[in-house]
Amino acid sequence: MELTNLARTLFTVFCFTLFVVVVVGAFGKKSKKRYDEAANLVFDDEDKQPNKPDASNGA
Repeated sequence: MELTNLARTLFTVFCFTLFVVVVVGAFGKKSKKRYDEAANLVFDDEDKQPNKPDASNGA
């Protein structure tokens, strides 16, 4: 029974540590630039595409 409790405790500590690492990686300073660039990709594509005729009439 003692070994089972130890394994559960170690697994809980491992999961918590993994959670903290993921949160720090997602909200860290290095990630901000990457996320800002990804957020602006939609707007950058509009500037690069040539003017296409409007095909919204179903043709």
